[in-house]
Amino acid sequence: MSKYVITTDSTVDLGLERVNELGVPYVCMRYVKKGVEHLDDMRDETANAIFEAMRGGESFSTVQTSCDELTELWRPILMDGADVIHLAFSSGLSGSHNSARLAAEILKDEYPERKIYVIDSLCASGGQGLLLEHMMMKRGEGASVDECIDWTEKNKLRIEHWFTVSELSYLRRGGRISAAKAFVADMLHIKPVLDMDRDGKLAQREIVKGRRGSIKKMFEHMCESISLHENPFVRIAHADCISDAKYLAELIKGRFNGMIVRISSIGSAIGAHSGPGTLALFFISKCARI
Repeated sequence: MSKYVITTDSTVDLGLERVNELGVPYVCMRYVKKGVEHLDDMRDETANAIFEAMRGGESFSTVQTSCDELTELWRPILMDGADVIHLAFSSGLSGSHNSARLAAEILKDEYPERKIYVIDSLCASGGQGLLLEHMMMKRGEGASVDECIDWTEKNKLRIEHWFTVSELSYLRRGGRISAAKAFVADMLHIKPVLDMDRDGKLAQREIVKGRRGSIKKMFEHMCESISLHENPFVRIAHADCISDAKYLAELIKGRFNGMIVRISSIGSAIGAHSGPGTLALFFISKCARI
């Protein structure tokens, strides 16, 4: 069986400690503050500083990973005689997947005996992270490179992303939602419940009055669609709203006795668009998303 290494982007939102624990090489996206680019270092304090600035009215943008950054990440792996599976941030939200494909073509000529497989996760944040964790479990169980890729392609659309935001205006600033929709929702204190569609793009599914109502609605969706035997744990990611994350975790533990709930912070690359107060829930569903 050929040796292979799984790599990914910093957008997995597992936290730096967890990614290092998994031993996954990654490439950093960047966020832009006042015209200056900074690395998404996956540290909570970095993201929290961004959230505080956003509350004060400051806007941020992000920069996708480049071919050069990816070739630098992969070259040592290929030189060591291993193939690469790269789990890329959703093509529906970023051009990073395309950068990865181009970088793989560049290195193909340099290392013709090696393979680089680029997977469009069609996931984001903790959903991409959850998919990564399951890929690493498959690898740890002895799955071959083909078996790992096959499992990932068959199951990536079953990774559910249910989330809500404190203000739609943050998504509007990042170009993720229309200005009119954001204005009306924020004015009426309506909280959206969103998920990811089959194309890896954000999709607003419902609008709910009040923050607690939106959190309970996310929980209800999980109760309806989770595949219990395939979820040894579920993930919650939050943007500087730990109390809400803990509230959602208690709902889950109360309904599913013994369920492990892993909580992590949303990183600077994702948080620069979703804004403070974003709360997200990730799990493997019974069927593929629509």
